[in-house]
Amino acid sequence: MKVLFVFDDQACSSFFVYDLTSGVNSLLRISPEIKIKKVTLGELYTQVPIEKFLAYFSLAFSIEVKKYLILKKEDSLLGVKEVGLEEDGKMPVTVYKNFVALKNGQRFTKGKQRMTLEEIDAYISYQIDEDGRMDVFERQEDIIRLMKRKTVRPRLSSITNNYGTVKEYSGSNLNLKDMLKMGTGYLAKGSARMNKINVPEPDTFSLNGDFPYYLDRVNWGKNSIKLRTDLLK
Repeated sequence: MKVLFVFDDQACSSFFVYDLTSGVNSLLRISPEIKIKKVTLGELYTQVPIEKFLAYFSLAFSIEVKKYLILKKEDSLLGVKEVGLEEDGKMPVTVYKNFVALKNGQRFTKGKQRMTLEEIDAYISYQIDEDGRMDVFERQEDIIRLMKRKTVRPRLSSITNNYGTVKEYSGSNLNLKDMLKMGTGYLAKGSARMNKINVPEPDTFSLNGDFPYYLDRVNWGKNSIKLRTDLLK
């Protein structure tokens, strides 16, 4: 089973595909700037119902994905506010490299930091960094992992107990059986290393102009996950 996880930030949403197929432990992290004809993936996401987007997405990348889970960035920040912030109104976060956040112009420095909610918002907002890398996916996953540690224990009972909450605070077509399958997959894999692939992969694309960068051309022949040739601009 493959599940599309959308970290919803409108046209700047990040797209993740988690493969739960037996023996597979992979995660695709897909840029919203990829163009399908003249429209970016992020723009398409905002223009059509999720069911139609899922069909377009599956066709574009030749990946059959029927299940989805949507988490709005604003809801994730609300979760941080409710259970992640400490008494001083900040949350401890480990920053893994120096970079400038485009949302507020702040320079984050490598090391352990304490961030306000506004800083976390900038920290996880989609962008291509000054070094030309899409490390924002790592930052988004890191914050989600931190929240998971505070709110979810890795037991099947937590899946069933929190199923209604998942349906309430996210968009999803996962049923309880799917959630249990995700839970058993998570428990079976434990801390096993996950194969993470950025789409597009590093050194397979060019950028437009100076920082702040925008995705320009992609050499799909060098990518393991390819966009259908008839959908290229």
